[in-house]
Parts: sequence; C-alpha cells; structure tokens
Amino acid sequence: MSKKQKSTANNQEKTMSHEEQLERENELLRLEVAYLKKLKAFRENQDAFLEKHKLPSPSNLNKKDFD
Repeated sequence: MSKKQKSTANNQEKTMSHEEQLERENELLRLEVAYLKKLKAFRENQDAFLEKHKLPSPSNLNKKDFD
C-alpha cells in the first residue's frame, strides 16, 4: 500500500465512530469465518465440495434459454 492509501485509510477510520468501527470489524470477521469454513470443507472433501459448487456449463445455459 502506498503512503497516500495508508493515510486515506487512517483518515476514514478516524472519521468513523467507535460503533461503526466495531461493525466494520465484525463484518470482516464474519467474512473471514465464512471463508475459513469453505476452505475447511474443501480440504476435507474436495470432490464433494467441487460438485456442490460447480458452475453450470455454458451448454446447459443455452438449453434453458431456448426451452
């Protein structure tokens, strides 16, 4: 991060109330927990995780559009 970006981030933190800072931190922690849960699930069973989160193939998308 450049010095300008760091100072901008610090200025934004200073202008936020203590409650807003806590809400922001809470939001970031929730995102981190969700990410770690998905990572753990992936490591435990890669095949099942990939099957569950598989993106539809482009050929399937086209069939739905024309039906």
